[in-house]
Amino acid sequence: MKIKLISPHKQHEDSSNFRLLRINLPLLAALTPPGHTITIVDELFAPDDLNQEVDLVGITVITDLVPRAYHIADTYRRKGVKVVLGGIHPTLLPEEALRHADAVVMGEAEGVWPQVVSDAASGRMQRLYGGGKKTDLAGLPTPRRDLFPRPKHRGAASLHIGIEASRGCPYDCEFCCSAQTSGQQYRVRPPQEVIAEIESLDASQFFFVDDALGLNREVGKKLFTAMIPLKRLWMGQGTVSLAEDVELLKLMRRSGCQGLLLGFESVQKDTQHEMKKIKNLKIDFFEAMRRFHGEGISILGAFVFGFDHENRDVFDQTYEFIVKGRLDCVQLRILQPLPGTRLYTRLLSEGRLFEPDWWLRGYPPDTLLYQPKGMTADELLSGYARLNRQTYSFDSMVKRFFGISPWERSLRGCLTYAGVNLSYRYRYLKGLNKPQPFVGAAT
Repeated sequence: MKIKLISPHKQHEDSSNFRLLRINLPLLAALTPPGHTITIVDELFAPDDLNQEVDLVGITVITDLVPRAYHIADTYRRKGVKVVLGGIHPTLLPEEALRHADAVVMGEAEGVWPQVVSDAASGRMQRLYGGGKKTDLAGLPTPRRDLFPRPKHRGAASLHIGIEASRGCPYDCEFCCSAQTSGQQYRVRPPQEVIAEIESLDASQFFFVDDALGLNREVGKKLFTAMIPLKRLWMGQGTVSLAEDVELLKLMRRSGCQGLLLGFESVQKDTQHEMKKIKNLKIDFFEAMRRFHGEGISILGAFVFGFDHENRDVFDQTYEFIVKGRLDCVQLRILQPLPGTRLYTRLLSEGRLFEPDWWLRGYPPDTLLYQPKGMTADELLSGYARLNRQTYSFDSMVKRFFGISPWERSLRGCLTYAGVNLSYRYRYLKGLNKPQPFVGAAT
């Protein structure tokens, strides 16, 4: 069979300066039984060729891209091509996804993908696959990155190759769907297999795609120690609690860590107490930033606004921490009630969702989709807009720049800092001009 694996992207949308070559589709390609031809399409880098002859299409779907993914699926099905949907959204809403597919894979696809391909080849596809035990991360094949579409021109984009060292997150935050999709059991790949994959890369830098890198401190230290001789540069995602272990931070820096995306989520204590990953933190945010910067690790701090326990003071308090903590870059988001999360279920039962199936409507990021509790809708939206303008003012960017680590003040470091912050400034300030469709409905 001729098989096409597709990662959708919103059409005509401005892209981030950070571009990631993900591992999910290349890994499925590596697990495909021999005798089939595989093509990978990532719309972030290159458009799909609808005229290409194909027998089976697999599409990975996240909630933000549901309209685009369903459009692609419907287009291929009208052409008589079999379509399989998988990923986070079909796992949470398989019956909805089946309206646009011949089959849906629930949960992690590695264990069932060879069967899906075999059934499709023999004309005996089931409607649902998966939903059982989690993937054993030991012995996974090397992803077929050779099939990944390369951008025709990079411009100022920073291109990173994805590497996976672990899966799962034990915290099960109310607003997150990671526990339902990847599980609460934290699983690690054998460090020697991660090292072998890094060594196989024809690249000087990469990105750990783990939701909670280094959560198993013992395994993390073994991995980072083994990475030191490789002399590669890397970034990743983690929790603020990494700063509790100074030895771990030192090994991360020596292994080539340039920066981390950290979910601070909220600076207000009442909200933090609702999140185990923050509630049990043994140091405060300021000390954590001092330790990260002390090891020369840049931090992109992520904050979410609209939790029930937050009040309108959260915006001024967040800006104070951003400036005094000298965050290298900042991600500011309005809380999104993702389907399948406990947050979504609760807001739906309380009658606070403005539109229950909002993901089918194509609303832009940071649309207010529910009635806030700790402040009015106007207070939430106006405070959010003000914080964006303050955070990405040139005055703020200059103040934060002089707090970054001395090693970052090289020409490359300065260009990276400026490029990332200017990109976020453009994206967020442009986003403030998009209409809020439910403002009139909010009281």
